[in-house]
Amino acid sequence: MIIIREFTLFSIEHFFYILGYGGLTFFILYLPQIFKLNINNFAKLSGYFILVEKLIELIYRYIIFKEPLLNLLPFNLCNYTLILAAFMMILRSNKLFHLVYFWSIGAILAILTPDIRVVFPNYSNISFFVTHYYIYFAVFYSLKYFKFTITFKALKKSFIYINEIMIVLFPLNFFLNTNYMFLKKKPISSPMDFLGPWPYYIISLEIIMIILFSLMYLPFKKKN
Repeated sequence: MIIIREFTLFSIEHFFYILGYGGLTFFILYLPQIFKLNINNFAKLSGYFILVEKLIELIYRYIIFKEPLLNLLPFNLCNYTLILAAFMMILRSNKLFHLVYFWSIGAILAILTPDIRVVFPNYSNISFFVTHYYIYFAVFYSLKYFKFTITFKALKKSFIYINEIMIVLFPLNFFLNTNYMFLKKKPISSPMDFLGPWPYYIISLEIIMIILFSLMYLPFKKKN
C-alpha cells in the first residue's frame, strides 16, 4: 500500500520545493539560448503543454481527491494568470503580458503558502508548483526573448480588471458556496491573518496590491 504523506507548510521539504522548482525554471528559461532553439516555437510548445497539464491536474483532483466541480472552476487569480500566460506565449502577445506581469504577484503568495494536501512525488504536488512557476517562467521569457515592456496605462488596466473580476466573484462565492480569490474567507494559516477580519482584509489587500503594482512598474518607469 502506498502511503501518502501530508504537506507541511514551511517545512524543510517546502523550502526544497521552492529552491528546486525555482532552479529548474531558471534552467529551462535558458534552454533556447543554450541549444539555439526557435524562441517562438519553444514558447508555443510551453503554452500548449501547460494548458494540457492544468486540465489533467483538475481531472486528477476530481477523480482522486473527490473535489467538487464547483471548487475546480478556474476562478482564482493564479488560474486566470496561468491561462493568460499560456496564451501570451502561444500568441506572443504584449497586451496579455501587461496583465500577466502584474497579476503574477499572486503566484508568490501561492508558492509561499501553497493550498495543497500532499508531498512530492504525488502528481497534485508536482502540478501545483509546475503551474505556478510557469507563470514566472513566462514573464521572464517574455522579458528576455520577446523584449516586452510595461507602461503606466498597463498598470491601471491590470488593477481595474482584477477589481472588476472581484466584483463579479464576490456575490458568486455566496451563491455557489465557494471561496474564489479568498473573498468569502481567509485561507488557513496565511499572511492574510495579519490583515484583519473579513471583510477588512480585502481592503488591506487592495492597498497592498496598489503598492506592489507600483513597485513592479518602477523598473520600466525610466524607460517610458
